[in-house]
Amino acid sequence: MKTFKRGLLALSCMMFASTSALAAAPTGRANPRLMGTRAIVACDAVEKSCGVASISFPAGISGLVPYGRPDVAIATMFYPSVDDAEAVLARVDAGNTAQQAVDYVFSVDPYADYRQLAVVKLKPDGTITVGQQTGAENAPQRCAVKGATFVVQANNQTTSTICAAMATGFQTATGSLPQRLLASLKAGAAVGRDNNGERSGVIRVWTSENESTFYTKVLADAVVHTSRTALKDLDVEMNRYQAGIAAPYASDLIPLDAETAKVVKNALTKAGYYTGVVDGTWNDAAEQALYDFNWNNLFFLKPTVVVNGQRKIDRPLVNSLRDADPKAFLHGAE
Repeated sequence: MKTFKRGLLALSCMMFASTSALAAAPTGRANPRLMGTRAIVACDAVEKSCGVASISFPAGISGLVPYGRPDVAIATMFYPSVDDAEAVLARVDAGNTAQQAVDYVFSVDPYADYRQLAVVKLKPDGTITVGQQTGAENAPQRCAVKGATFVVQANNQTTSTICAAMATGFQTATGSLPQRLLASLKAGAAVGRDNNGERSGVIRVWTSENESTFYTKVLADAVVHTSRTALKDLDVEMNRYQAGIAAPYASDLIPLDAETAKVVKNALTKAGYYTGVVDGTWNDAAEQALYDFNWNNLFFLKPTVVVNGQRKIDRPLVNSLRDADPKAFLHGAE
C-alpha cells in the first residue's frame, strides 16, 4: 500500500492525482482481504475527553485505527492512513470543523476511494463538531452514523445495521466516556460483526481534565490481539486500566447493593485483604479491606461513598476486581 509524503497534505492548492489514478486499490504488499472493521469516535465536553473504540479481525488495529489527543479523536479505516490523520489534526488546528477537515483530506488523497475516516473535535468553548466520509470503493455492508458528539462507522460487516445499533448503544449508555464507548461495541455485537470475525480490538481515550493527567493524558487504554473472546477481553483490560490509573468519575458510581458487595468481598478475600463473612452486607472491616487494596494497587484511592443516603462504589473498580486474577494483586516475590 502506497503512502504519500508527509507535509504534502498541508498544501491546500495541490491535487495529488486524476480520477484514473483511483482505478485500482493501492494494495502493494498489504492484504486487502483483512480490511474491514467497526469503530466509534466520540468526545465529551464535560469530561474534556475524546476517544476511539474499535474491533476487527487482524492483530495490530491498535496502531492503525485510533489517532488522537484530549481535544480530537480520529478513526482511519479500511485502508488506514496516518498521513490522513495528521492532516486532519493540522486542519482542525487551523480552524476547520471536523467535517471540513475530512472533506479536505478526501479531496487531496489519491486513495480516498479506499478510505473510511471519522473525526470528532472538541473545541475550547465546549462545542463539538463531527465529520465522516466513506470512499466509494470501500467494502460492502458499510455504514456510518453521525451524532452530535460521536461518529460510528463500519465496513465489511455481516450487516449494515451495525452502525445504528452502536449509535443507540452509545446514546443510551451511562458512565464515563470509556464506559459508553465499550457499551457501543457491545451493542453492535448484538446485531452483527466483522465478516472475518472479531479477534482484535482497541479502546483508547485521551483527557485533559481527570486528575490522572498529572501522570498521563491517556484516560483509558485497552488492546487485545488475536483472541476468540476479543470483546470480553477488551472489557476486562479497559476496566483494569481505568480502575488502576484514572481518578474516579461520579458518573461511574453504582449502588453497592447486596450482589455487588458479595463480588467485592469475594475478590478482596481471594486477594488476601478481607477475612470476614462474604455476604451482601457492608461494614467497617470491608471498607478497611477495600482501603488497603486501594493503597497497594491504585493510583487514586476509590473508597465507597454515600450519595443521597445510598452507598456507592466505582464501577470500573468493581469490574476489575470481578475479572482479575486475585494473585496478581499480591505484592512481593511469587
